[in-house]
Amino acid sequence: MSSDMHPLGVVGTLGEETVGKFAQQLTGALVAPDGDSYDTARDVWNGLINRYPALIVQAADSDDVAAGIAFARKHDLPLSVRAGAHNQSGTAIAENGVVIDLQDIDHLDVNDDDRVANVGPGNTTADVLAATQEHGLAFPTGSAGCVGIGGTTLGGGIGWLRGKHGLSVDALRRVELVTADGEVVTASPESNADLYWAVRGGGGNFGVVTDFEFELYDVGPMVGGLSVFHPRAAADEVFAALREFTETAPPEATVICNYSEVPAVPGMPPELHGEDALALIGCYAGDPETGLETFAPLRDAAEPLVDNSDVVPYEMLHEMGTLLHPWGRKYVHRSVFVDELTDDLHEFILDRTKAAPGRMDGIGIWPMGEAVGSGNSSAFAWSDKAHLIVIEAAWESHDNRAHIEWATETERRLRDRGGEGAYPGYVGVEEADWEDWSEKAYGDNLDRLQEIKHEFDPENVFDHSTPIHSGND
Repeated sequence: MSSDMHPLGVVGTLGEETVGKFAQQLTGALVAPDGDSYDTARDVWNGLINRYPALIVQAADSDDVAAGIAFARKHDLPLSVRAGAHNQSGTAIAENGVVIDLQDIDHLDVNDDDRVANVGPGNTTADVLAATQEHGLAFPTGSAGCVGIGGTTLGGGIGWLRGKHGLSVDALRRVELVTADGEVVTASPESNADLYWAVRGGGGNFGVVTDFEFELYDVGPMVGGLSVFHPRAAADEVFAALREFTETAPPEATVICNYSEVPAVPGMPPELHGEDALALIGCYAGDPETGLETFAPLRDAAEPLVDNSDVVPYEMLHEMGTLLHPWGRKYVHRSVFVDELTDDLHEFILDRTKAAPGRMDGIGIWPMGEAVGSGNSSAFAWSDKAHLIVIEAAWESHDNRAHIEWATETERRLRDRGGEGAYPGYVGVEEADWEDWSEKAYGDNLDRLQEIKHEFDPENVFDHSTPIHSGND
């Protein structure tokens, strides 16, 4: 069907009888463009994305997922998957296609005796932490509570435990997945081992995961929380302190350094909102008081504008991430990995931050931690890299092009300076002529991923994340 057709035209071409029979197959709801819940069901976190699918399958179980896949294949419609809807690039919504919405597959079972959690893809990080922190347990998740478990895990899952426990994929023990043929399979070290390797870092290219099984670790409920904003004028001193800290920090200590501004969120003095700053945010996943002592060199690097560092609930760190990235704001995230924090890199980040078109645009340094890659071997390609550099454009105006181009050009220049790879969830919203998102995200693992793709999805049914093609398209 034509991609230029209105979604209602696609539904009309399918015919009322065909769509009606499909709806009767489902336990969950089928949402069409004229449905009252359509605009809510097609919405995603990134306000830059505004796409119109033909049909949205609000799946209740694996059978609904399989039915949605079969319907899209039979009628040659694009297919995408929406889980937590915290989707930057918009690939969760297939224009004029079928969206499988997993938000109702939100089971959450915590076994504190076996230290295992079984999690449905409809859960967010906040949902999971509310359940696991009752037992003083957690597994690595994204750093904001609003992030969906499904998407972030399949891309790697980078958050506040990476120093001590690695990424989400390092804690992932097993998945249940619906393949392109509608078969429900289990992938683990003992069953479909290649598929288990591939889904842990290879994105949603191999099927639709309906259950994640994670190993749980002792975390919290109280942790040492770092939250200090230094004036931009002290950037050299703060960067030097950060560099020294990353060379000696214990694995319990995870930090992010953002070259941005003092945000307009609770806890920040209104008179400082928008002030140029270097923000140091961190978590000490051990004794909280020891954590505050450990973070002292970063807090004391300069006279801070704001220092809210304290013993805090582990969940609160993720609430802050949600406040800093509200639903509906426009975003572009791009990234590269680097091995060293050099003076040249620092000066470059300062220059590019000053050149940004908006005050909320910024660049972050995310030290990775040696526990990344400590789990079973996975498709996450960048476990040996020391630091992730995240370029974030965030804005609420209509000047989209300026922010997109700033982020793209900043990444290109970082690559000219030796930056490599990309975190799969931070590749941008538009693929430029000079880049290949799949090569950036999957690196040397791309060839093996393509082989596994050919086995489980030879027709490239799942091509709406950072795509891996089987070679048959």
